[in-house]
Amino acid sequence: MTAQLLVSELSALVQESKRKNPELKSFAEKSLSDLKALPSTSETQLSAGLDIQLKVLQALPSLLQNYANSLTGDLLGAAFQVCFLLHNSKTAVVSNTAAASLQQLVYSTFEKVATEDGHSFEGNGVAEVPSTNGTLSIRGAALDAYHVLTDVCLLTEGQKPEFLQTASLSQNFGLDLVESVLANHADTVMSHLEQIDVLRLRLMPFIIKILSEKAPFTTTVRAMRLLHLVLSRLLFALASECEMALSLLNHMLDLDAAALWKRALCLEIFRGIHADPTLVRSIYAHYDEQDEKRNIIRDHLATLVRLASEKPAMIGLGQQSTIPASTSQTNDSSSEQVAMQAGGVASTIGAAVSSNEANAPGISTRWSTIKTPCIEVLDKSEAPTLPATYIYSLALTCINNFSEGLARFLLPFTVPTDTRLRKKQQRVSKEVEESNENTTSAKDDKKQIRRAQSFRERRSPVNPLTLDSHVLYSQICTSAHMVDNCWPALLAACSTYLNAALDSDFYHALIRAFQKFTQVAGLLGLSTPRDAFLTTLGKHAVPSVSVNTYALSSSNSPKVNGWDRSSRVDNPTESDRDTSPSPSVSSDKGRQVTDASITMLSTRNLLCLRALLNLAIALGPTLHKSWFIVFETLQQADLIISHSVLGRRHAQVPEIQTTSDDADSAGDYVLEITAVETAASRMFESTSELTDEAFMDALTSLCSLLRNAQDDSNESSRSNIDKSLTPQSALRKHQRSTSSMLNTSMSGAAVVRGNNFVLEKLGHVIKCNISRLLQDETAETGWELLVGVVISVLGSQSAGLEIRIKAANTLNTMVVAIAVSQESLTPDEQDLVRKRCFAVIRREIAALYNQRGSDTKLSQECELEIHRLSLEALRSILEQCGDSLKRGWNQIFAIITSIFDGSKNTDNNDSNSKPGSQGSSAKLVRSSFGSLQLICSDFLSSVPRSCLPVLLDALYSFCSQDQDLNISLTTTTFFRNVSEFLQSDNGNLDINDRSAEFQEDLKLIRSPKNQSLEVSTSALWLCLLLRTSLTTTDSRLEVRHSALHTMFGIFDSCGDRLSAAGWQTCFKIIVLPMLSANETKFQEVRSSVTSGQPNEQRSWSNTAIVMIDGVSRLLAHSLDVMRRDNDFPDMWGKLLGYLNGLLDRKVLDVSTMVFTAMTRILVEIEDAGKVPKSVTNHAWILWKEGSPVLHDDSLKGKGDNQDALVAYLQCLRHLYRLLEADFQLEKSKMVIERIHSCASHSTIQAYSADVDYLTPLQTQVLDSLKMIRTDIGGVLPELIDSMAKFITMAYEEKTKSPDRKSPTYVALSKSTMDLLVQYVGKHVTNVEMYSSGSLTRALSALTIPLDLKYKWHTEGKTPTTWQKATKTATIICNTCVPVLKNLKVQELDVPLFWEKLVKVSSGIMTADFEACTSPADIPRDQNFDIEAFSSILHLITPGMGSPTIPDVIRRKYAESVFKNSIIHAPHPDDLAKPGQEPLEGLRSSHIGRTQDLPPTPRSRMSYTLLDELFSLVTVHDGSSERIKLAQAAAPYLILRAGITLKAYILDQPLRGRMPQPLSQKKEMVYVLRKLVELDSEPKAIPDALGVNSRHKKHLHRLYPLVMQSLEVAWRDTEMTEALRTVLEAVGQDFGV
Repeated sequence: MTAQLLVSELSALVQESKRKNPELKSFAEKSLSDLKALPSTSETQLSAGLDIQLKVLQALPSLLQNYANSLTGDLLGAAFQVCFLLHNSKTAVVSNTAAASLQQLVYSTFEKVATEDGHSFEGNGVAEVPSTNGTLSIRGAALDAYHVLTDVCLLTEGQKPEFLQTASLSQNFGLDLVESVLANHADTVMSHLEQIDVLRLRLMPFIIKILSEKAPFTTTVRAMRLLHLVLSRLLFALASECEMALSLLNHMLDLDAAALWKRALCLEIFRGIHADPTLVRSIYAHYDEQDEKRNIIRDHLATLVRLASEKPAMIGLGQQSTIPASTSQTNDSSSEQVAMQAGGVASTIGAAVSSNEANAPGISTRWSTIKTPCIEVLDKSEAPTLPATYIYSLALTCINNFSEGLARFLLPFTVPTDTRLRKKQQRVSKEVEESNENTTSAKDDKKQIRRAQSFRERRSPVNPLTLDSHVLYSQICTSAHMVDNCWPALLAACSTYLNAALDSDFYHALIRAFQKFTQVAGLLGLSTPRDAFLTTLGKHAVPSVSVNTYALSSSNSPKVNGWDRSSRVDNPTESDRDTSPSPSVSSDKGRQVTDASITMLSTRNLLCLRALLNLAIALGPTLHKSWFIVFETLQQADLIISHSVLGRRHAQVPEIQTTSDDADSAGDYVLEITAVETAASRMFESTSELTDEAFMDALTSLCSLLRNAQDDSNESSRSNIDKSLTPQSALRKHQRSTSSMLNTSMSGAAVVRGNNFVLEKLGHVIKCNISRLLQDETAETGWELLVGVVISVLGSQSAGLEIRIKAANTLNTMVVAIAVSQESLTPDEQDLVRKRCFAVIRREIAALYNQRGSDTKLSQECELEIHRLSLEALRSILEQCGDSLKRGWNQIFAIITSIFDGSKNTDNNDSNSKPGSQGSSAKLVRSSFGSLQLICSDFLSSVPRSCLPVLLDALYSFCSQDQDLNISLTTTTFFRNVSEFLQSDNGNLDINDRSAEFQEDLKLIRSPKNQSLEVSTSALWLCLLLRTSLTTTDSRLEVRHSALHTMFGIFDSCGDRLSAAGWQTCFKIIVLPMLSANETKFQEVRSSVTSGQPNEQRSWSNTAIVMIDGVSRLLAHSLDVMRRDNDFPDMWGKLLGYLNGLLDRKVLDVSTMVFTAMTRILVEIEDAGKVPKSVTNHAWILWKEGSPVLHDDSLKGKGDNQDALVAYLQCLRHLYRLLEADFQLEKSKMVIERIHSCASHSTIQAYSADVDYLTPLQTQVLDSLKMIRTDIGGVLPELIDSMAKFITMAYEEKTKSPDRKSPTYVALSKSTMDLLVQYVGKHVTNVEMYSSGSLTRALSALTIPLDLKYKWHTEGKTPTTWQKATKTATIICNTCVPVLKNLKVQELDVPLFWEKLVKVSSGIMTADFEACTSPADIPRDQNFDIEAFSSILHLITPGMGSPTIPDVIRRKYAESVFKNSIIHAPHPDDLAKPGQEPLEGLRSSHIGRTQDLPPTPRSRMSYTLLDELFSLVTVHDGSSERIKLAQAAAPYLILRAGITLKAYILDQPLRGRMPQPLSQKKEMVYVLRKLVELDSEPKAIPDALGVNSRHKKHLHRLYPLVMQSLEVAWRDTEMTEALRTVLEAVGQDFGV
């Protein structure tokens, strides 16, 4: 330490003691001043001396490295002396360096001994030393080591050394030197007896002395370290001394034998011992196994038992393990506590106790361990403060290490080696070869033997005690002896700690140790310790407090009618959901008990349970009857878990806010449960690896739990089970008292859940042992035991309902798995196995109904559910192996038909009794139908032909059952499948009721007995049709229709194979009786007075429709064959008679089908000569008398007769084709009237329109008109008149009805116009068309849409009706008018014809544009009308001037041209009033108008007509026709020009300086120009008084108006010029 350092330290001390300790401050200041007064040379001298000492010590390693061989004897002693002297220096640096040098010297000394021993052949001993065995001669290095070891031991004891010249050596350092020697050179010391003697005589007594006395902590620690080295390295050499030391250590572990820290040191020593399994075995072999020596290991374990129980409160001992309480818990511990609270042990844990962690009760890694073990603390003079529970944590570690060591050593011996496996395989192969030498008759038996051996020769763990030839066999025996003698103490200690407060790490380690020790005991074949440990582990997996709580709460669980509803919560079956009764009112007391007793297994219970399950997996082949312990524990755990889930569901527990850590802990609890479930699953899966004997042990134990939990009142059921089980008396001494309590105190939910658990696990075992159960040795493989036990349970009336259903599920699962197994079996073996399975299913069903002890609703529902499950099992078997079944079909059909009344008992051998037609339950029907469906769909080829009648009866029964409509519908389709199967040989069907052989077959198939029959394929096929036809009279519409479709489908597929006689037979036996039955049913319904009569009538009418549809298709398809039979006309008459009766129903849908059917049949008659005349005559009469026009009833609702009328007209077309030669005028007129009646009385379907497109009926109407012959006199006018009616039908007022929607007939009107054009063009020269007036009436009909131009708004796509009528009229006029000039038609009404023609032209010219909804279309429509008018203008002029045409028609034409030529509306007074002359209005006077008059939207048409008006008056050829036309048009021309001039005269002055509107000016200028250009017909206008003019008479009439206009137009130059031009023309006419 330098002066500077002292100064800094003293200064700091002054500052720290300034306030609190003034005296210390003064002393520190004084020392500081004295230090400063020292001369600087003192420190320098001190440093120089220190450097010399250090350099001396640093020189020693060089000497050891370079002169090791020379450094012996006295030189070595001198080196030691230097180091010892410097070690005693008060300078820490020197002392520590000297100590290191001493350590190096000691190491070098003993290292030279090891080197010297390696050269044993060189030299002899140099000295002799005494020993217990006499004098020993040793060499130089050994002598030096001997001297050093002896002197170190002497110096450590405080005695004078013999070799080393040193005064003293501290005990601690001396012990450190000895420790370094033993740690580094234990083997060297072991090989030298003189050194062993030193240890025996010097060291060991000293160590024992230190341990026996109250030595300081530092010395004791070093002595303990030395002792541990001696025990681990020199046990054999110092056996007696070690025995004494170990006994002393065991003694010091007692409560008052030593201080806490010394007890901790002892346990740390034992912890190290147990960590070395070889050392433990050596100690046990040297001491415990020797009678004359002390029991070290056993005493130690007994000491651990006493240690565990000395302070129960300290370790938190309770009824079960809990979490240690602490004031500041970490996340890990708090999380586990939350998880345990979630597991239901919150009341056991209690609140955390506030205390210091060091003294907190319980063992935890937080306060029960220390960072550095006491034995490693070498720098402390005083013992550290240890936690009170530190020694208990050490004890737990000792236990863990002890079990771990045993397992680590013994478990590898239990695994079969490859050599043993090969030997076993060779032995099995040899046995197989020997068996192959037997006769071939035993071939099947040999295969079965080999399969059985595969289970009997399963690999089992090897008992290490059987390995007597193993090199370690002695140690194996020692380990086994250790287990057999130490297990009581170990069990006691573990049992104590299992109920203590341990944290997660310690508890998991303890369970691992417990599990490994149990596994070792089991593999060694030590059944007593194994069963004791298994029982203890099971006890901690399911604590008795939880079992007691569950027993009490279960006894108070609410029940309903004797059925514990709590047992049905977790896993309700389908039957439960459908038939569970409503819960009755439960007592409040019972509910409170249930809520208060909610408990669950903690995570630690689950950990113990998982360990137990893992042990069962590992020890399964050797457990024998001890399986009962495992299964019983697992069953009780399941009871508690299920109860806790139920209790939490019903309890009114307030919600608790949890943190994320709490949520994680709850998730950990769920994971722990999942882990337990996984372990349990693995355990049951491991049963597949057991031998048959071991498997029977496990199965018997599991079934015995079912016996113990079953109701004792069912003695017969109990006796059946007891016969299959063996007593469990060997386990009674290890069973807990809770078992009996569960059997006596628990009721309701406990019994149900317990049995449910057993059955569920039985199912798991079965699933894992399918291959085993396939064997024929049913007694040895457990088949008989399983079937007997499960059937006894499901058939017991007193057993719980849920248990019975669960048992049925278990049995059916086993049966299905066995039957469909894919193991390598021969087909014969598979048949035997499946036969056995079918027998079990029949036994199962028989067990339900053989003994009826209860008729309660719940019991019946339970039996139905079990019955359903058995049927489902059969279906599953058929699904997977139905195609390979060769035998057992009688059993299969017996099971399928067991659902019908009269066939409940299926255990008898009579499977041929006919089932009833009413299923007892919809569930049973559905389940049984599944199997029947599979057979009919996929496996018909496997069914023997002799069983087909039974199958047909079953099909009929399923069709007739009323529980499930869908099944009835589906079953009807299976008749077709059977039919196809019967016809698979593709032969002809020899069906003829005139055959005696066929009559016999027919009698057999009509026999009431449902039995196997050998009849012909044809008879079976007809039997199938009979069964199907019977179904057509079912009360359900859907079933009838399905049967009909099926039957007609069968006819379609097989009709080609029937002869004419066969068809007649089928119609006689099947079809006609079926039609008659339908009519009978309809009449019965019609005559009944029950409610719903109309619906019933419609239902049977619907069926009639389907029938007629199918029959007509049959006739149409097979007409060529059927008509060859002589009885065909008779059959046809009967069929039409039935159709006539259907028409009498006056139902539109029926009528539709009747005429559709007739059409379908008539289509197939290509020529009337191929059928008798009576066939077509009967059809005509049916059509004529059965018109559906007035039929108003419909199955779909009133008002829709489209389909009926369409079918009616279609039928007409084909009848007309066949009877065309017989049609004359009267028949034709009648047909045309019927056609028109169909169109006029038709309705339109919903959501449809006939504006753009024809309805189907309208299409048929037009097609029917086209069909009628026109070569018959008088028919053509009738057709044209009919067309005229169709054209105007759209514009006739319809009768409004809420039930009927009338068509618009727009599309029909347009289409008829096209047809009219065709007929007129085709028959334009036919005089009848003109003479009858039909053409005139057609034109009259066309004028109606022309007159309604823009007023009729029911328009579709273009062209519009008026456009279509315009085009049609122009075509007809252009076609007929020229022909009329050449024809001499006397009967033609010429005026009327021209009147209609004028009306047509007037309709073209006229348009009420104000009614137009689309003004944008007016210009386009105007162009269309101009073009149309132009196309007929050449027909009107000069043809209308004919003398045969009255003048009134010409005037009408001229007037129409005048009116439509007006561009601007005139003043009303300017036009003549009715009865006045046209020019009378020009003489009127009125006031002018100032408003602007818009021109007409059809200005172009007006100008065109204005030109036509001028053209009519213009002089032409002077013919009389032209003159008459000019005379008719002249007044209207003068009027037309006059109103224009008069409007200008009156209106323009009022405008002042405003110009005339442009359109009016344009019109006036145009009129003036045309007047000037006009050369009028001289005879058209009378001469004016005093005026003589030839072609300008019209100007003379207008001269006054022209003059007045000129006076007004003085401002308008253009108008003035136009007027002057008119005046000039007048003047020129005057010759001026």
